[in-house]
Amino acid sequence: MFWPFHKEVKLVCFDIDNTLCDSGSAESETEAYMAEIIAKDIKKLQSKVKRKIKHSCSSVTILKIFNDIKNSHMHHDLEPEGFSRNLWFKETIEHLDNDTNLGISMNTLIKNSDMYEKKYWDFLSSKAKLFPNTLSTLDSLRSKGLKLATITDSDGKREIKINRIKTTGLDKYFDYVITTDDTGLNKPAIENWQHLVKISGLKPSECIMVGDHPDIDLVNAKKLGFITVWTKEHLNMDLHHKYVNYEIKDIKEVIDIVEKINR
Repeated sequence: MFWPFHKEVKLVCFDIDNTLCDSGSAESETEAYMAEIIAKDIKKLQSKVKRKIKHSCSSVTILKIFNDIKNSHMHHDLEPEGFSRNLWFKETIEHLDNDTNLGISMNTLIKNSDMYEKKYWDFLSSKAKLFPNTLSTLDSLRSKGLKLATITDSDGKREIKINRIKTTGLDKYFDYVITTDDTGLNKPAIENWQHLVKISGLKPSECIMVGDHPDIDLVNAKKLGFITVWTKEHLNMDLHHKYVNYEIKDIKEVIDIVEKINR
């Protein structure tokens, strides 16, 4: 899909997860891994109880509860703290405590939430991979003199997301790194794009926003005046939105879009 523009593009802003980095598969694998760890910890605690334990808890049950908790927060909580995996683990354990009769005190597991969060991000970071053409695309855009930026949702704490960006090696490509901790509001809050416009000194019409989740990454960027690109590399679907200017199936197509606009 191509819409003609007569403005010069000076900056390209990217979402991170499932836009530059294939995080979806890694996230699913990480969640299953953590459910197994928590299930094993429950069994260990139950083995120390002298009376007979009638109920157990499978990793499948834990994973379902965790995903329900996750879905209640993702793209619903405007506060960055709502995306904390520490919080999600605590709420998962509290839910187990309320709905199951495991015969143990869950306080020990709740105290393990910090450890669970660290294991979660360590495992996910080891599994998440950049899309094949991510780095070559960023190199090409920089060689054309464009500024590069990212606007990415919080992981509960700014330092967690910054460390993840550094682990991928993406940090050295960006002139501006905005996590939603910087504005205190998760996407799709328009304040995130307003913040980028302010610190870059550019007009919205001189900026492109690239994301995989149009309702979250693109709709308010478009309202502000950004050129919007929906990347379907992670999940291709036959949907179209009037606030999306371009649709792509490979991140490298951003180069062609810039060249068409700036020719």
